[in-house]
Amino acid sequence: MTRKKKTKNHKGHTAKLLENDDIRRWYDNTARGSLVTADVYARRLSAICSKLEITPFDLVEMNKDDRYKFLLDFVDSEEKRGMSGSYIASSMKALKSWLSHNGIFIQRKIKIKGVERTPTLKNERVPTQQELGSIFRSATLR
Repeated sequence: MTRKKKTKNHKGHTAKLLENDDIRRWYDNTARGSLVTADVYARRLSAICSKLEITPFDLVEMNKDDRYKFLLDFVDSEEKRGMSGSYIASSMKALKSWLSHNGIFIQRKIKIKGVERTPTLKNERVPTQQELGSIFRSATLR
């Protein structure tokens, strides 16, 4: 029996979000380039909106200055939560993709600390032949 990891359930929220025709069009258009990117962007947009208790359309309807402040505050809050720069940048790409789909382009620079760092890979290394052999010997055929 496998244990399910306890996490917030954004899957249902993402599916609900995609029921909207405008959001579905954005998703489908993004998926024409990459289904994986479309899935990630939809999950990120859903999680951000759920966490901040807004809708994707609230972002579109904000005036230019309020939207810019919102994005700056979002980056600041994610940095304070300890999220990696690369994760925050990915979330920003999802937000910018949704906004550009609606004809809104962010002109001003939004800097993200540590965007080039990948902390989860920092101490990664290729396993030795002995380690790889041990892994294969202990694995089941399945």
